[in-house]
Amino acid sequence: MNILISFLSFLWILRIVINVVSWTSLWWIKEYRMDRMRIHLKTKQGRAILFPSLRLPPRSFRSISIIALSISILFGVWQGLGHTLVSLIVVDLISFPLVALVVVLSHIPIGLYHSWRIHEATRRIRLRPDLLVIGITGSFGKTSTKEYLSTILSDSVATLKTEASKNSPIGIAEIILKNLKPEHKVFVVEMGAYKRGEIRAMCRIVRPQIGIILAINPQHQDLFGTIETTMKAKYELVESLTGKNIIILNQDDMRVRTLSQWASHDGHSVWWVTKYPSKEIQSNTFTIVNIESTKSRLNFGVLYEHTTHAVSVPIIGAHQATNITAAIAAAIAAQIPIQKAVLATRLLKSVPHVLEVKRGIIGSTYIDDTFNNNPDAAKAAIVVLGMYKKRKLLVFQPMIELGTYAQSSHYDVGILAGQVCDEVIIVGEDWAEDFIKGVRSMQTNCTVQVLSIDAAASYLRTHIKSTDTILFKGKSSGLVLSGIL
Repeated sequence: MNILISFLSFLWILRIVINVVSWTSLWWIKEYRMDRMRIHLKTKQGRAILFPSLRLPPRSFRSISIIALSISILFGVWQGLGHTLVSLIVVDLISFPLVALVVVLSHIPIGLYHSWRIHEATRRIRLRPDLLVIGITGSFGKTSTKEYLSTILSDSVATLKTEASKNSPIGIAEIILKNLKPEHKVFVVEMGAYKRGEIRAMCRIVRPQIGIILAINPQHQDLFGTIETTMKAKYELVESLTGKNIIILNQDDMRVRTLSQWASHDGHSVWWVTKYPSKEIQSNTFTIVNIESTKSRLNFGVLYEHTTHAVSVPIIGAHQATNITAAIAAAIAAQIPIQKAVLATRLLKSVPHVLEVKRGIIGSTYIDDTFNNNPDAAKAAIVVLGMYKKRKLLVFQPMIELGTYAQSSHYDVGILAGQVCDEVIIVGEDWAEDFIKGVRSMQTNCTVQVLSIDAAASYLRTHIKSTDTILFKGKSSGLVLSGIL
């Protein structure tokens, strides 16, 4: 009997340790933010918090410290209550709240450290009045545009950029402190936000002279509260512009177009990117024409000052023409001749995990679009999937933090999926019903099933055919992709 109890205790302790590691990874995904975790806990996945999917956090000082301290405290509680199964039940029940408490307490030393690093970065960048800073924000497309712009600029001048999607004040500060060199002439900064004031804080560090805003949609509405608040948050980039004071905006996005009215009223120089010429907009306008999008290339023209410049890049997705054109416009604002900027587009390549085509098992085709997920990006990716002729499958992660837009957004994406896809696998139950309603409204033969990550990977391993094309959309679908690569 004692052996059985010892064995059960070992398994239970192992479960608690695995949960602590998985929760720490979840906190990392949520950027250790209480507001984002609170929203997660409202979802069906979040309500099953005592049974998390196994995830490994990055090996950082913070994650290792949280895991080590949490396990140490839990072990101490178990010791204090006595080595019984009942005490393990108690430890199991308090483990998630304890990890949350450790995360909250870690904000104190980490916050002090971040404040010091941000102060040092601000001081260092103030010593570089010659450095031209270009800020990029918006609901989506930030990282792709940042990569395109930095590539174009680097062909002419020494350019520094923020790494990956490190678009927070501390992420920007660390890049400045580690990588800013005297030879750098331009700094391209991606800026993300979940509430008002965060973009303004980043702008106080770097003082941008040129800004780019291409899209505003309901992403993170659970945090912003309203789409109007999102717009005001993104407008903080415009309000913070100095020097050249140029803001490059997407004329084709209704909400961004509203920002242009604010910007013009406030005396900023507004430059436009558009696919639709307008007699009302003539100067400083970059018009995208003759778009040809294939499964391997994107070809289009940029009409600027009565001359059309041809662009041909090994990137898929017609929507990327707007991001690339905005990058060209920003390069011109940085005093790069348009001919040279357009020529530098030959160096562009797909951003990892953004509509990245890969060879799948038994000769199938994978489209890795797991970088993020939001309504517009999802629709754009499904349009790309529609280019393929044989059986088309979509592995879809439900979109989170959409607030009151969640149901309608999933329904709308489901409509398009029903038109394009032969089969859909939804990874997660949240808003799956709304997505399925959208699919079924098309009255097509598209089948839909809701599976766990492991079940989806297992299903695909046994059902993929050599002629299939599978689109993986969202980070959770990335775990499915990892399971079958």
